[in-house]
Amino acid sequence: MMTHNDGIWISEKRERDTVKQLTDHIIACGYDADAANNDNFSYPKTFSLGKTTLASRMVDLVEDADIVVTDNHHLRPLNGKVISVLPEFWGQWHFEPEYEDRNSSISYNCFMNRERGDRDRVFALLKQRNILDKGLVSYLDRDYDTVNTHGTLEQCIIDTNVSLILETYIRDDVIVFSEKIFRAIQLPRPWLLYCSPYSIELLRSHGFDILDDIVDTAYDTEKNHWMRLDLILDQLETFINRQYTPDDYKRFKQAAEHNQQLLTQFALAWPEKLKTVMSCLTP
Repeated sequence: MMTHNDGIWISEKRERDTVKQLTDHIIACGYDADAANNDNFSYPKTFSLGKTTLASRMVDLVEDADIVVTDNHHLRPLNGKVISVLPEFWGQWHFEPEYEDRNSSISYNCFMNRERGDRDRVFALLKQRNILDKGLVSYLDRDYDTVNTHGTLEQCIIDTNVSLILETYIRDDVIVFSEKIFRAIQLPRPWLLYCSPYSIELLRSHGFDILDDIVDTAYDTEKNHWMRLDLILDQLETFINRQYTPDDYKRFKQAAEHNQQLLTQFALAWPEKLKTVMSCLTP
């Protein structure tokens, strides 16, 4: 599956620039970088200053340390001091989607790339429920792809009733968002999110329109991952062959525009937030 064929990947440069700025500032503050731990856009993600340890990580899981700089939202407290970059950091995901605006004609979409146990389960359950062939589904490990033959990811979302989003991390202790959710919430279609529990509540708490008048989001509070997945797939089945009205499409557009505006506000506030984060790191 081609995973970088839509506009949201403009965020990758923004993220890399942020990582560089933070890394340069941390080193300027006197921290030594752990050169062996440099898979963060080739920059280090762990540092030390005397006996003080520091970890800095965005979009991926951050390690525990005396000081932690991250966009991770922890459901259980860490031992160290957490300096959060949220919600302003999410502004990096703002983009202007490009697509042909037309009515949905396919039941759902589900984009999966690298092999993973939870994705294996989703793929198997879609097949078991006899709905695999009713959507635009891609899964590299299963050599199954009805997405790239259709068009860009943005167009696939527009042409389907609902997006089934599988976030990168599905855990009990932390919520980590990526381009997967932020692509969907800026496009005028409903979505279902398989992520850590309380992920949708986190989005709601920061002002996003989660279309909970269209989608039953009760699954968000189910702590058992497999039970939560079953609830999500139950919801997915309600969108199979659903026909939308003009008012539905109007509502979807309203949500997408609201979410784009919110992310724009976060992006505008980010430079000042970054200064605040850096000031917290200065000895």
